[in-house]
Amino acid sequence: METRETEATAYTLIVGPDGRDRAWVEGTLLRGGLDVATATEADVLVSRDLAPPRLVILDDSQARAGRMSTLRHLQAHPPLKGIPLLILSYDSDIDSFTDAITKGAAAYLVKPVGAEELLGVAKRLSGWIGTSDHTERRRRVRRPLLLKVEVHLRATKTTAMGQTIDVSGSGCRIELPAEVHQGDLLRLVLQGQDSSTHVALGVEVRWSQPTASGTWIAGCRFTGTTALLAGKILGFVSSGMT
Repeated sequence: METRETEATAYTLIVGPDGRDRAWVEGTLLRGGLDVATATEADVLVSRDLAPPRLVILDDSQARAGRMSTLRHLQAHPPLKGIPLLILSYDSDIDSFTDAITKGAAAYLVKPVGAEELLGVAKRLSGWIGTSDHTERRRRVRRPLLLKVEVHLRATKTTAMGQTIDVSGSGCRIELPAEVHQGDLLRLVLQGQDSSTHVALGVEVRWSQPTASGTWIAGCRFTGTTALLAGKILGFVSSGMT
């Protein structure tokens, strides 16, 4: 495994075959100020003393079946338990996207991806473990998920584009450009890479707060009949987290 001045839990691990794609991802992250290590799947799975990274990026060129098999192997590898995993793939179809998300991927980007988008997602996911707004116990029952959502505010019948930050079996945190308030009822339509998944979840805002960038963060709980399915739809149940 090739490393670049990494420290335990302070680097991003790029998993994929040695080649131009992996080299580009590595160079992009290095230029963006992240420490990285690169390895093949086989190298990772035989390493029992691997220092847990902050983020795993699966740089994938396989068909969906092979990709999902690799995802399962990485998720089951003890040093990578609970680490956010970003998938880079050439498959842009909605089935590939939803399969990855429901099986526990924290984000899914279609190649070729822009350097700015890749770096932004990588920095956000690699910082999730280090966030201070969750106790360790609460973090264990959540998982990071950067997923675009179309947000419908029922009271004002307005719509805005936002994204989830993390999810659990009972709720989620979302970032959106519009102010919302405790008690507001929202309808979240989950979006794929380029189109809607046509899956809608009902949520109630439990709290909200502004961010330094001018957006709003809202903590929400799932409501209605979708509350029974949301954990599975968003990969909480199927990812094996408790």
